[in-house]
Amino acid sequence: MTIVMKVEEPAADDPIRIPAAPEVAQRALDFVRKFPGCFWFWKENPPISYRDDVEEVIRNLRNYGGKSAWEAAKELRKCL
Repeated sequence: MTIVMKVEEPAADDPIRIPAAPEVAQRALDFVRKFPGCFWFWKENPPISYRDDVEEVIRNLRNYGGKSAWEAAKELRKCL
């Protein structure tokens, strides 16, 4: 008896995660700690290592924060 297993390759349209610069990732983490109300769904020390993680921080600062959070998002966007 021969068993055939199908191995699936990742789809061609799967996004490639681009690492964030360490100083940008740290700045994003600082903003997560400064504006915890924007990140109520994240655990205390979320891993922020990739560019898309930083972009999520920016989105949440804009969506759930006030003017100072919006300014933080603007500053973080400039770093990308």
